[in-house]
Amino acid sequence: MIIKKFSFYLTILFIFLYPNITLSNNNTYYLDIDYLMNNSLAGKSIIDKLDKKNKFNKKKFKEKEKNLQKEEKNIISKKNILSEKEYLKEAQLFKKRVEDYQLSRNKTINQISKIKKNAQRNLIESITLILADYAEKNSISYIIPKQNIIIGKKELDITGSILEILNAKIKNIELQ
Repeated sequence: MIIKKFSFYLTILFIFLYPNITLSNNNTYYLDIDYLMNNSLAGKSIIDKLDKKNKFNKKKFKEKEKNLQKEEKNIISKKNILSEKEYLKEAQLFKKRVEDYQLSRNKTINQISKIKKNAQRNLIESITLILADYAEKNSISYIIPKQNIIIGKKELDITGSILEILNAKIKNIELQ
C-alpha cells in the first residue's frame, strides 16, 4: 500500500517536473562565491583590515595577560607577609580584574566577529546586485554556487567575469 502511494506521488511529481526539465533553457551558470570573497579587492580589504584589528588586539591582550601574571606572582609572594584577611581581599580583587579582562576580551572578539559578518554581508549584497545585472544583460536564467556543482563545463563558470566587474566597481569595504 505504501509503495503504491509512493509510486503514485512520484509519477505525479515526474509529470509536473518533466516538461520544465525538457523545456528549460541551458542558461545555467555557476560561480565560486568563496573565491570572490577572498580574492576580490573588496574581499582582500576586509581581510587586511580585520587582520590589523586582530593583531592590535592580540598585542593588547598579551600585554594585559603579562601584567596579570606579574600581579598574581606579586600577590602569591605576599601570602606569608599579609594577614589572611588582607591576602583574601587582594586575591578577590585580583580575581575580579581577571574576570574583567576575560569579559573585555570576549566582548572584543564578539565585536570583531560582528564587524566581519557585517562587512561580508555588505560584500555579498554588492555581489548579488552585480549578479542580477550580469544575469539580465546576458540572459542567464540561473546562477548556482560552485560548491553545489559536482561536474560542470569550464565555460559555464562566470567567476572570472564577475571578479573583474566587482573589482572595477568596488575596491574597498569599510568596516563598521
